[in-house]
Amino acid sequence: MTFIADAVLVIHFSVVIFISGGLLLVPLGYWLGWGWLANKRLRIIHAGAMAFVTLETILGLTCPLTLIENYLSGMNTSESFIGFWVKRIFYYDFPMEYFALSYFLCLAWTFSMWKLFPPRNTPL
Repeated sequence: MTFIADAVLVIHFSVVIFISGGLLLVPLGYWLGWGWLANKRLRIIHAGAMAFVTLETILGLTCPLTLIENYLSGMNTSESFIGFWVKRIFYYDFPMEYFALSYFLCLAWTFSMWKLFPPRNTPL
């Protein structure tokens, strides 16, 4: 079960990288002429993921991927090497208000990027 829990953790971490990366790469990509970052489908998925994270935090819900990770790893089992390091990088012990404000500001930036760097119907 630890291997599956680690796989879910790596997927979860990849989602975080996708969302965080999009916040930085979209403006950079426009300035550098990277057309794939203007892809409308990619931008819709990015905005939807950011909206989902913000909404679940405001509502006080735990991320479904976190719930799956916790269930699969169990609270009494030892962590694997991958699980140990990804969790150290990924999880922070801050008040919920900090995350809610951070996610709200990132969501506001995500939506403002639609105006500043509008998506186009371009192939990936």
